Amino acid sequence: MNFLKTRTRSRSRKNSTSMMVSTEKWRNTRKISRRGNDFAVEDDLDDDEGPQYKEITDWVQEFFDRKSETTDIDQDVEICLTKKQTLILSTLVPDEILHMDKFDTSETKRFVGVLLMADVSGYTALSERYNNTGKGGTYRLTVTLNTYLGSLIEVIYSHGGDIIKFAGDAFLALWKTDKRSFLCHTIHTVIACALIIQHSYSSYETDVKVNLRVKLAISAGNLIFAPIGSGIDMSYIIFGLPVLEAKAAESVCASGEVKLTPTAWGHCYSRNYDHVIDENGYVTIRCILYDPRDGNVTKPFLGFGNLSRQIKQPFSAIETLPETLWDSSKEQNFIEILRKSEALNLRKSILLAGEKNLGCDIRKFMIRPVLTQIDAHQPLEYLTEMRHVSILFITLKPKDSTFAQLITIVNNAYQITCEIVYKSMGCVNKIILFDKDIMMLVIFGLRGFKHESEAQVALKCAYSIKKSVSALDGVLEVSIGVTTGQVYCGVVGHPLRREFTVIGAIVNKAARLMCGFRNKITCDETTFVKSKMSTNGFTLQPSIELKGIGNSGKIYEYTEEIRVKELYDIPMIPPILNRVDEIEYFESWLDQSDSIFRDFDALLIVGESRLGKSRMLEWMARDAQHRGLHVCNIRLTSIHSATDYLALSQIMNQLLDLQEPIQGFDKEERIIQLLKVYSDDLCYLNNIIKVRFAYHEGIHSLDENKRKEKAKLIFTKLIKALNETHIIFIDDLQNLDPFSWEFISVMFNSLNIFTVLSVTRGKFSTVHNWLYSVFINSNIRKMSLTPLDSEWIPALACQILDVDGVSDDLCKTLQAKCKGMPGLVESFIIHLFSSGALEIKNISESEIDIWKDEEDLQFPDPALLHPQALHSMDQATLDDLIANEPKEHKSICIVIKKEELKTNLNVQNLDALIMIQIDSLTPYQQLLLKIASVIGNVIPRDLLESIMYENNWLITAKAVKRLFALNIFTCANSDSINKWGRKGPVGTLSRSASGACNPNLWCECHFDFIPEDYENIPKYGFCKLMRFRNKNSRKTCYELLPMNQKKEFHSRIVNYLTNNKQKCTDCGGKIMVVQSMLSLPEDQSEAGSHTSSTETLSSIEFDANSLPRASVLSEEQKSSMKAFSSIDLNKNTSISTYASGSMRPARASSEIKSIPRNSNDTARSSTVQPILKIKQNENEVSETQIKRKSLKKVTMTDSCRFLIDLYPAETNHSKLFDMIRAITEADDLEDWHNLGVYDSQDDIRAATNKDYLKQSLCVKIEKGVSQTNFAKCTCAELNITICEQLVHHALQAELKVNAVEFLIKYSYLCVLSNTVSNVFPKLEEAEEMCASLHGSLDPFDEKRFLGKIFSIRAAACLIRGQLVAAKIEIERATKIYNINLDKVTEFLKLKKITSLINFQLKKQRRHKKILQADSIFCLNVATLIYSSTGEERLSRIAALRALNVVQIVECSVVNICDAYSNAMQVELDRGMPENTTEIEIMAVQTLRQLPNPIEADDLFALGKLFMTAFQCRMARGHLASSIRSGFRALTISRFIQAKAVTLEIVPDLFYVLLARRRIEETIDILQFALRSGQHHNISYESETWYYALCIDLILDAGFELESPQDISRFAEYAISRGKTAGGGRRRLVVGLWTYWLRADSEKKAKRFESEALSWTSCEDDSSMTSLLSAMRLAEGMLESLARKVDDLRKVVDLMELRSIADRELARLEKDTRLVRSIFPRWYLLKANSAKLSGRISTSNAFFNQALEEARKIDNRLEEHLVLAAGSDYTIWLQNARSGFFDSWRAGAQQARTAWHEIMYRISTSRH
Repeated sequence: MNFLKTRTRSRSRKNSTSMMVSTEKWRNTRKISRRGNDFAVEDDLDDDEGPQYKEITDWVQEFFDRKSETTDIDQDVEICLTKKQTLILSTLVPDEILHMDKFDTSETKRFVGVLLMADVSGYTALSERYNNTGKGGTYRLTVTLNTYLGSLIEVIYSHGGDIIKFAGDAFLALWKTDKRSFLCHTIHTVIACALIIQHSYSSYETDVKVNLRVKLAISAGNLIFAPIGSGIDMSYIIFGLPVLEAKAAESVCASGEVKLTPTAWGHCYSRNYDHVIDENGYVTIRCILYDPRDGNVTKPFLGFGNLSRQIKQPFSAIETLPETLWDSSKEQNFIEILRKSEALNLRKSILLAGEKNLGCDIRKFMIRPVLTQIDAHQPLEYLTEMRHVSILFITLKPKDSTFAQLITIVNNAYQITCEIVYKSMGCVNKIILFDKDIMMLVIFGLRGFKHESEAQVALKCAYSIKKSVSALDGVLEVSIGVTTGQVYCGVVGHPLRREFTVIGAIVNKAARLMCGFRNKITCDETTFVKSKMSTNGFTLQPSIELKGIGNSGKIYEYTEEIRVKELYDIPMIPPILNRVDEIEYFESWLDQSDSIFRDFDALLIVGESRLGKSRMLEWMARDAQHRGLHVCNIRLTSIHSATDYLALSQIMNQLLDLQEPIQGFDKEERIIQLLKVYSDDLCYLNNIIKVRFAYHEGIHSLDENKRKEKAKLIFTKLIKALNETHIIFIDDLQNLDPFSWEFISVMFNSLNIFTVLSVTRGKFSTVHNWLYSVFINSNIRKMSLTPLDSEWIPALACQILDVDGVSDDLCKTLQAKCKGMPGLVESFIIHLFSSGALEIKNISESEIDIWKDEEDLQFPDPALLHPQALHSMDQATLDDLIANEPKEHKSICIVIKKEELKTNLNVQNLDALIMIQIDSLTPYQQLLLKIASVIGNVIPRDLLESIMYENNWLITAKAVKRLFALNIFTCANSDSINKWGRKGPVGTLSRSASGACNPNLWCECHFDFIPEDYENIPKYGFCKLMRFRNKNSRKTCYELLPMNQKKEFHSRIVNYLTNNKQKCTDCGGKIMVVQSMLSLPEDQSEAGSHTSSTETLSSIEFDANSLPRASVLSEEQKSSMKAFSSIDLNKNTSISTYASGSMRPARASSEIKSIPRNSNDTARSSTVQPILKIKQNENEVSETQIKRKSLKKVTMTDSCRFLIDLYPAETNHSKLFDMIRAITEADDLEDWHNLGVYDSQDDIRAATNKDYLKQSLCVKIEKGVSQTNFAKCTCAELNITICEQLVHHALQAELKVNAVEFLIKYSYLCVLSNTVSNVFPKLEEAEEMCASLHGSLDPFDEKRFLGKIFSIRAAACLIRGQLVAAKIEIERATKIYNINLDKVTEFLKLKKITSLINFQLKKQRRHKKILQADSIFCLNVATLIYSSTGEERLSRIAALRALNVVQIVECSVVNICDAYSNAMQVELDRGMPENTTEIEIMAVQTLRQLPNPIEADDLFALGKLFMTAFQCRMARGHLASSIRSGFRALTISRFIQAKAVTLEIVPDLFYVLLARRRIEETIDILQFALRSGQHHNISYESETWYYALCIDLILDAGFELESPQDISRFAEYAISRGKTAGGGRRRLVVGLWTYWLRADSEKKAKRFESEALSWTSCEDDSSMTSLLSAMRLAEGMLESLARKVDDLRKVVDLMELRSIADRELARLEKDTRLVRSIFPRWYLLKANSAKLSGRISTSNAFFNQALEEARKIDNRLEEHLVLAAGSDYTIWLQNARSGFFDSWRAGAQQARTAWHEIMYRISTSRH
């Protein structure tokens, strides 16, 4: 009966690959619906909603299609590929495939040809050597083999040959002859080709000193080329007598020889060759004497010189060339045509495939992973992976037969093998017929074919293959070797002829097992253990020596027949445990099969994985069969979820009682018999249940929905036609495809069909609407299985072990570890048994009691162990057999290795599960995931996209969305915020929008997101900072990459990070790195300003797993990252450590504050009133309000709210210090005036503005710097983190030189941040790498690296205070840079430096300039070290040398600023402040010549330079210019949050402003002292300085900002609380002591006297702040002396006090002379001391000197203090006695006219 109408073949122009205009559709697979021979292509579901393994939906549905052997019109899907894809496919097959017409098994070709068999010798030794090298050995083996084989293949194609087959390290090449050529000429061509190969590649030395050589055997004769297989599972073989002869000749051929078979030699002329004929008839060719193709036969052959040179030309792979090169519709220029010609010059036959568009036909010969990669437009290079697989090597030994019979045997064996393998989700990689035996290679675990246990599936598949193939007529024996392990999967060969294969030790071992154990299934120990199968199926084999395998280990034979023998040939199952209620419920349901009504239509069993659901179905099926019902049983796998209607088709086959394979039209005939009538509508079932009814004409006019409705109608009729009662069991329903469910649900309406389903909890998702409908369907009854109670575990263990009793220890372990899960119990027992932990013994009845006592055995009820026949009708027979068998012994199982019971066995192979998840992704998604694994656990998006291959933002977003949906990725920022218990506003919105169903699907990254602008993809699809949710996922992905791809991607990361400057997100950067508490939202307030960081950190739980490897800084780094922090180098010198590059602004990481737990914390943060009072406006402050100040309670504050309310006008005036760009770029006096900064001296300097410009330290700063928020900036930490990551990536990319450079940079950045704990090991590592690279490293680079290493190590030692070690390291560094500081004399004068520039520039070479630039850091560190050790001469020489170098070479801004800062500081320490003028001029010139503006990271060094200039100008007495430098330094310190520096500048700037009589700015500075950071955060130290300077204002200026009473109360409170605040505390106490002495309040003065006098003769530094404090102390002593002059009772105290005051003034003389700004004050104190001693003339002389000195430097404060000392005004004293001084505004007016009138003068008289 013919069910098919005649049709013509037509190609569908739609294609799942060729219609892709971009890579966007890589993620989309297609499902095919059949229209006769035409196929309509429809879009599949979205990735997140569709089934896994969708990349194979376009081919796997055809696995079980039956093909008619009598017709050729039913074929597989025809699709059209791009020309480039077709050409790539063509490189994977020989020319014979490209010349086929029909592409089926009928196209067998017979021809005459010449074969060249090449076998690489040394491969086994090379494989062993590489495997012993460890990591990367397999990849290196493949690269070596590719290099060698590729060269041979190129020679073969250049001589007209074709590679017909690959076989590991061997291949077979073919030269065909035709009627126009002579066979002898063809043989000569092959001989010439072989000799060229031996001439060029006779010996190839590899990098592991193993020589590769090749054996070449040539044969000729009649050959047969036969395609085999069917559908899309096709392959080919070539065989004939020449194949056998070539193999035999190769076996006797020596390495480096060319051997001809006797048959081939019979066609040659012996005179043409230098040859040797062996005893066995084979001929060895040595060279060619004459060319038989030459007309002159007497002309000698000239050799191969030119040919040898031609084969060394480089070659490009087709996929590396652009797509436009293959588009014939576009015009191509000459260069493109040339590139195309060069690419295909050697093998022009592949152009034929492109012209004929044979891609769809060639696909039949490809394995699925290759097709998936090509369809996704991905290079085959990225198919290369290191995967954990199981290998089957199969050998079939056929009987002697004709060639036609052999083709039939091979074809049948191949088709059976393919069907079994593909049902088991494996791949048949190749079939080889080089010898009389047929060999096939099968792989389990390739991309898209991952199992939870490949080993188990491989063994079962091997048994099925052996059983099925052995039954074929003509097969004598089948031998199979099975191994499991990691292999290299990829394409090998030449770009024009290659093949996908696997290479590794386990592949060789599988081949050896196959050959060593004939007609058996053997496996290695790894396969045995990983299979987790019962040991009943394995038999240990005697050990044999395997070629090339050093230690073969244990070898097992596997078979499933052993169990049958033990079970009396009756299929049996053990009794089911603890499921009686479930079975009874099922039986009661079946009782309704004879009624017209039933309670429900289907039964759904729900349970966890390995809970016994399958066993439950097995027992239910047994019960149904016992009732005589027809049972259909199907277990679904992932292949069913990927193949539409596959499950439905298999169910229908069982309902129709058809056995596979189905022959002919048996299925169609059975359907018509049931329906009893033929209908044209039956064609609607063709694609549904895989039948082939003839299509009627009207079908094409219907759309898909109407065709499906028609199909359901005819399907319903078919189901109703089933008269018998059928029970359908569907196991693992979650693997069902949604299309099959539409028709299976139709079966529920039939009362003759009972359906039992099982589903695994946790392995399904509610996104599948059909599965959701199953759970809500009221006609489907749900039954939830629970774990077994502990009392059933002993019986279960006995069933698994087939014993009568088990150890109690084993039972307790199983109960604890397996949680009542039968599957886990079985797996754990197998693990224990395979590890030798269990032993089975047979004991007699009399020994039972003894063993019970010794081993504490448990014997379950024998009824629970009694075997049950699988078919209940056999139960009686089985019972009789068991009863008649005498049983004299009992079997027991004891534990002999109890330590194995503690094994934490992960019975679910986590790596396999991860691989299954990875394989469900598209190639683009897999590539993205692999690259992400190279980056690390945390993946910045910009970095990922920069490394991606042909990145497309939309495709990447969809890929990221899919990875989020699969719980592979998550937002790193979300994790970080969640761990801190904080939610930002953006995060809240994202959670509510996209995380409603899945709480893991949200993104906390801060960026503007409008869904409509992003193709409505959720925000997390564009996440800026992602993280692997599971580190095992990242590890598994990373291990998939071969070494070359790892190196490539690591190198790309290195290039990206080095070529792109990185900034934190707050500075406008793109790369985000999760760090401790960085970049937190701004809406968080502080619980209190005095909360210690230790308390805060201890209250926070850090999770190191969620952070990058180098992102969390140590406590030392967090505490030490203080900008401008200084170390005391000696008693006269204080050089900031940032001169050596170690000073950085305080960043967010060093100031982590505790986070308030609720909104009321701020309100409750302080229970005391602020020290300062709230004012509305200064102009509105009345005298009454001022007087009320003294009535208010004053305590220490921990809040800063008053700062906003206090003096709002003044706080607004301080905005000057926020204008960083205007301040730093102010060039002349006019610029300063525009800023509101004006000095009375400016009018005088206006005429000499040119001289001013010489000393104007103005610089240009980079655009956007002023927008940087240093309070949140984490660039320093980010750069340290990135540097450490660069080290890692450089090492992985084997860029050792770069790694050394990054190690040095990392150490340098750590020194800049004062974090030296990690510096020493990193520098040691860098030094060791330099030593290991000695010889290969350029001498210049080595010298440069060592110089930096020693210099940085010296700086680190200096920071640690290890001065001796620092000197040793700096001396080593100076030797590297050829600097000898000891022999340089003092002739190096400042004025001579500039004259050397031109002379030096002419003689410098590039390398020397680089070394000189590097030496600046060394010299800067040397300056600090020698200054610390007191070696003034060496310190100055190093500083001057640094000045010399910075002027002649380009170097960093940090080194420039440090060099000038150090030089000026050295001159100050030497007591030569006048020398700093020239240095300042040079600094101005250098800064003005900088090619680029100053960047944010360099501001700290610039700030230090401004501060040093500020100190130098004060030392020189240039007050007006020093104020401008102070403003610059203060502005930068405020901007970069350098609070310590701010407090260091404020007291000096306060004095200088007051000295210049700039009262308003002085008050601004006082108020500025209250602020130490942004958001008005104040510290106790800044508050102390505020009050200290306020008392100074009263003492020196005679007016007040704060009342003396408030100041005194603050100080008393601080003393009572034991608070300390450094220099501010000293100034405050001494000032108050002096004040109360002046005010004649001796009682109050006594409160401060003891602490004030404790600082007498203390060793201070020479800073102006310390000197002013010391002189204030001397002043207080003089005031105390004045109080006691007239009191004769205190003569002793008077003499002692006078002595102390004189000593103090004498001690201060030297230092004050060096600071000219305050030297008049010393003269004034000296004058008062002489006056009190009665030395009037001396006193007057000192008064005159003080006045003269003050006027020279325009110090208005000191000038008026001298004038006040000589006047009789007592206003100050009167104010002091009343407790009220004039406000600062009134005082400012007085200061402009007669300031001295309100000032204090010392006197012994108090009237």
